[in-house]
Amino acid sequence: MIRIPRRGALALPFAGLAGPLAAPALAQAAWPDRPVNMIVPFAPGGTPDIGARLVQPKMSEFLGQPVTVENRAGAGSTIGTRAVVQARPDGHTVLMGSISFLTAPLTAQPMPFDPVETLRCVSLVSTSPYVVVVRADSPARDIAGFHALARQRGAAMNYGSAGNGTPFHLGAELYKLKMGVDMTHIAYRGTGPSLVALLAGEVDVLFCDVPGATPHIRSGAIRPLGTMVANRIAQLPDVPTLAESDPRLSDYDVYTWAMLVAPKATPDGPVNRLNEAVLRAARAPEVAARFAELGFDYVGSTPADGDARLAREKAKWTEVIRAANIRVDL
Repeated sequence: MIRIPRRGALALPFAGLAGPLAAPALAQAAWPDRPVNMIVPFAPGGTPDIGARLVQPKMSEFLGQPVTVENRAGAGSTIGTRAVVQARPDGHTVLMGSISFLTAPLTAQPMPFDPVETLRCVSLVSTSPYVVVVRADSPARDIAGFHALARQRGAAMNYGSAGNGTPFHLGAELYKLKMGVDMTHIAYRGTGPSLVALLAGEVDVLFCDVPGATPHIRSGAIRPLGTMVANRIAQLPDVPTLAESDPRLSDYDVYTWAMLVAPKATPDGPVNRLNEAVLRAARAPEVAARFAELGFDYVGSTPADGDARLAREKAKWTEVIRAANIRVDL
């Protein structure tokens, strides 16, 4: 007796004609057939981690399989990113990363992997501005005071970031280059740990993302001095941009994203399913409201548009890294 599974029953009469085409078609239709592991290449608390945990429950509902979030921090995001680059390209292992998964490898010589050549975009989920923050007891009361303090203290002034080779690091080095000042970089394993370090007095100033900093800004524990994007943001309308604070910074514009990516060879079927799942999750009213509350700008994209963005951003940051002579030992 031939047992006919419920899935693909109509395809079986044609099995003799379709031959090897039948099995891949059925396998693709059943995807995912086990949990999807979403790796975040930072410690909890930063933009990609917040984004991943906001969309995780709704993605699980849509896909019919658990979506787990795993934090693999270190080496400016390259430890977690490399785990996805080397994963089986079947859609069950993906990366929810910030722009750091693109920029960090570009700062190393030799480059450990080419993020554009080894990863493909599932969807750009959101963008998020960066902000320069200090503790509430800092002598820098505003951005002008920060500029003056940076000139006065020079290398004795410590700034923190979420890791070597991250855009926080690159943005701070670009600030130093444009303003002609010197500060000492201290790298941490994500936005969360870097904020803890700022509050503990380990660093004097922090270049970080708005969603990570927002709870501490609201509590009054830290003070925002300037945003790192070209235009003022709705979440902090009274906080000036670095671009408007000094003519030397007129074209300064540094921000991050939450982007879901997969190994380059992942087939279109799983990628498209993941794209639909993450966008439906991000558009759910309760999730969208939380995104807005935390300072995320919801974007969304097709996989092709996301791949094009990766190529453009790689060209942009390669030029900045070269101009600032940034080299990081990952």
